[in-house]
Formats: sequence, C-alpha cells, structure tokens
Amino acid sequence: MVTLTIDAPEHVPPELVVPFDQLNGPEVMNFPPTAALGIGAEKPVFYSSFYGGFWVFTRYEDIRAIYQNPDVFIQWSQGFPANPFSKLYKPLYLNPPEHIGWRRVLTPIFSPRQMMRNEEFVRELTRTQLAKIAPQGRCELVSEFADVIPGRMFCFQLGLPEKDYPRFSGLAHDLIFGPAKVLREGGSPDDARAFRVKVNAEIDEFIAKLLPERRKQPGEDIVSFLLDGRVDGEPLTDEDIITMTTLLFFAGTDSTRAAITYAFLHLAQHPELRDQLVRGEADIKKASEELLRVHGFHMSSRQAAKDFEIAGVKIKAGDRVVMSTGAANRDPAKFPDPTKVDFHRPDAHSHLTFGAGIHRCIGSHLATLQLRVALDEVHKVITDYRIDENADPVTFVGGQGKTIPVNLPLVYTPVDYVPAA
Repeated sequence: MVTLTIDAPEHVPPELVVPFDQLNGPEVMNFPPTAALGIGAEKPVFYSSFYGGFWVFTRYEDIRAIYQNPDVFIQWSQGFPANPFSKLYKPLYLNPPEHIGWRRVLTPIFSPRQMMRNEEFVRELTRTQLAKIAPQGRCELVSEFADVIPGRMFCFQLGLPEKDYPRFSGLAHDLIFGPAKVLREGGSPDDARAFRVKVNAEIDEFIAKLLPERRKQPGEDIVSFLLDGRVDGEPLTDEDIITMTTLLFFAGTDSTRAAITYAFLHLAQHPELRDQLVRGEADIKKASEELLRVHGFHMSSRQAAKDFEIAGVKIKAGDRVVMSTGAANRDPAKFPDPTKVDFHRPDAHSHLTFGAGIHRCIGSHLATLQLRVALDEVHKVITDYRIDENADPVTFVGGQGKTIPVNLPLVYTPVDYVPAA
C-alpha cells in the first residue's frame, strides 16, 4: 500500500516535487545504495510525493550539517509509511539535552576491553561457520553466514546460548521490516501497527526473563551493564533496561548482516577486488571502510523543529527530512571518482553510513569489527566465490529507513577446512 501526497505544501517549489518511493520504488529495488543518485544529480535536494511528503537530501555536506544540527532536525521515529514503534527507544529517539545521559549508559558495552573480548568471539564464530560452508561448494550467504554472525554475537552479548539466535534474528527482522511487509500485502496501517506491537511484546517477554537472573548472578553481558546504569544518579527501571536492550538488538543485527552481504555481493561481482584481499594486497581495515562507504544503505529521517533554510530550500517546522547516506557516500565533491571501489582510498572512513553527530551509531565499531573479521577469515579459505547464476537472483527488502539484501547465492571450489584449535 502506497500513500501519495496529491498536493505538496505551498512552500515547496513544484519543480522539486518527485514521486520517489524510498521503500518500494524501482530505483530502490534495483540497488538501494544508489537509489537517490539519479534524481540527486539534477536536484541535490528534492521533495518526495510519497508517504505524506518528505524532503530528500543527497549531498555529503548538507547531510552532515543536518546530522550535526540536532536542535533543528530532531529524531523522527515513525519511518515511512508512518508507523511508530510501540515504545520510545532510548537514547536513539531522544533529543538534546535528555539524549546525552542515556547514551552514556551504553558506553561500557562498547569499551575497548569489551571490543577485544568481542573480537575473540567473532573470529571463533566466523571460523566455525566457514568450516560448515567451505566444503559445500555453494552457500546462500545471508542465511548461512551473514545472518549467523551478528545473531550469535548478540546472544553472546546477552550471555545466552547460541541456539537462541534464530529466534532473535527473526524478531529483529520482523520489528524493522514486518510492518512494511504487512502494508505491501494489502494490510491496513492499523494491521501494521498491531504486528509491530505483537513483535515488541515477544521481545520484551524474552528479555524480561533475564533481569532476575542477572540481578542474582551478574556477568559481562548487556543486561548486567544496564542494571548498573544510572541517568542523573537514578537507576534504570526494568522497562528502560528492556527497551535499551531491544534497541541494541535490532540496531546491531540487520544492519550488520546487510553490511556483510553488500560487501560480498560487490566482491563476487568484482573478482579483481576479491583477489586483492585473497593475495593480501589490501589492508583489511581500509577495505572494510571503503566497502561500507560505497554501500551506504540507510535513509535516516528527521523532523524539523523550526523553520530553517539549508541548501537553498526553505524547510518549515514539521517537515520530514530524509538523508540518503548512499548518495552522500558517492558525492564527487567529497570522494573523487566516488563509484570506484579503491581499497587505498585515504578518506574512506569519512563515510556517513553510520551517521554523524550526537546520534552516530554507537555500535559502529562492533559492526565494522564483524565485517573486518569476515573479510579477513573468508579470504583465507574461500578464494574464488562468485554469484550462482542458477539460483534465485539477489533481491532487496525495505523497512524503517534501510533496504537490505534478502539473499546472496554463491558458488566456489569446495574446501575442506578445519579451524585451528
């Protein structure tokens, strides 16, 4: 179901109004990271006539300026079509000054010590998955690898057994993409909201059971850290802990899965780049950042809190604003020869895939770690993978500001691989 705005607001120049569907449009379904580039080349800022209307920004500097002006461009939590979460996710959907105290609570979860602990687990997990798929000679990368790594990583962070990861991954996906699916299949906005409320309740019930266990026997897991958390000197409520855990859960699984899949999709299509990694001719960290740059797949949204002029257009209070990170990351004014993937690009790390400003993704280092380890370990074992032309073609699904690959079928020479003890 798609809702079109018949008439744009009076302050929107008619020549800037474009029928751009950021969720199901043909440009998005063809290849999400480049969806807004074609329009943006002629109209760096334009106004979409879909979903009640919203501004779309495509230039790097404009988008960075929006991210860094949280007093004017405040968080918009409803997505497109408008479908609010059933609760306020802190600190993601908080604005200054409340935001900073809640964000500080999450800092210990992503400390350098925790990152070292996480890397040991991610590397072991990646090698274990490789031992399963390498001898097969083919795999569906999303379900057999890219989904497994962040899903089991989150179970590790919660102190849960790995067997729980399929349920968590499924719930995270449904929370973000389920409502849009309900609408695409002919359901009403009320049906979509009801679906999200149901999924939220399932997640809450699962996490709530952990609280008494962690109070009795705390560890180095997310819930234990949050039980010690304080905001303005006050401990977090059980509801706060459940909500913040859920935020980390859905923010850290689908996006990481997508980043891994986009990277291997590109490498499978460009064997010369894949071979650079196989031969050790490229720095893995720089390669990770460059692949993240060229595959910005988020379209973050904000709402204007007051009238404001930017990039030559007048934004009115209440206007919704969408930032195409994919277009920003391919802005030639920021990145020379932006469509070329260059593992030696010196400023690839300046990409906006994780946002910028006070709401920059707090888990970006963990997501990058998982991608870096995947690139490192896979290319030691599976060296000649390519897209399986006899399998279903790669497709994408959109929801809540991001569009991600559904599948990636690969074929390669079978390898008997046993990880070192």
